[in-house]
Amino acid sequence: MKNITISLTAILLISITLLSFTTLPFSMVKVEGGNFFMGSDDLDGTAEVDEQKKHEVTLNSFEISKFEVTVWEWKQFVKAKKLKMPKAPKWGWKDKLPMNNITWEEAISYCNWLSKKEGLTPVYTMNGPFYACNFAANGYRLPTEAEWEYAAKGGKLTKGYKYSGSNTLDEIAWHKGNSNGTPHVVGSKLQNELGLYDMTGNVWEWCWDWYNKDYYKIENGKNPKGPESGEKKCVRGGSWDSQPNYARPANRISTAPEKTHEFYGFRLVKTVVQ
Repeated sequence: MKNITISLTAILLISITLLSFTTLPFSMVKVEGGNFFMGSDDLDGTAEVDEQKKHEVTLNSFEISKFEVTVWEWKQFVKAKKLKMPKAPKWGWKDKLPMNNITWEEAISYCNWLSKKEGLTPVYTMNGPFYACNFAANGYRLPTEAEWEYAAKGGKLTKGYKYSGSNTLDEIAWHKGNSNGTPHVVGSKLQNELGLYDMTGNVWEWCWDWYNKDYYKIENGKNPKGPESGEKKCVRGGSWDSQPNYARPANRISTAPEKTHEFYGFRLVKTVVQ
């Protein structure tokens, strides 16, 4: 009986060890607030019109997830809420890949679910047909465009790279030129100055802000949160299907919040409550 007990214990330890290799630890990185220049210079020939004008922004400190939300993490949400997974992509649902085919609205729902699960105050509520965001709450949320770009550029530790963490795209990103048409395991390229992975490439990441191509011309530089309303939400960072110009931290695209693509995912942010 003693030998059987030892064997069962050994099996349990092996199972726990194997489980640890199938998922990555969920971790948040604190980004110290500060000032930075958002957008691209008017003389930058690679920049698009909606990246201009370049303007100074001041941000409070916040936390951001080291990795993009994975398929495994999304499966826990789906199981708890008794939902269905989206239609599987051609590469299938592999646990350590970034979740994709997620709408902005689904990402918002995930944030509130995870907040409640961890005993935090949910950030999002409905205000008529629109979502309202309580930025003072301690729950999970999507980054603002400014928070996302600041983190992608390395925050106070920035070295001024062209991409998020390097001037050499292949070092830090899965993109159209090296991905073989699929996303890859999160964190399998080099991190940026803040220790964040895949801020460039792998999947595009939803942000909180409504999109307006001219908004930078009037944006308030103190913790900006985007226009009051709009038709599309901002998406950042490029994906496994992106050309290099779309992988620059200042690049912006937009999509209706109820729509998605096989290269859209997200990562999480938390306000640092004073």
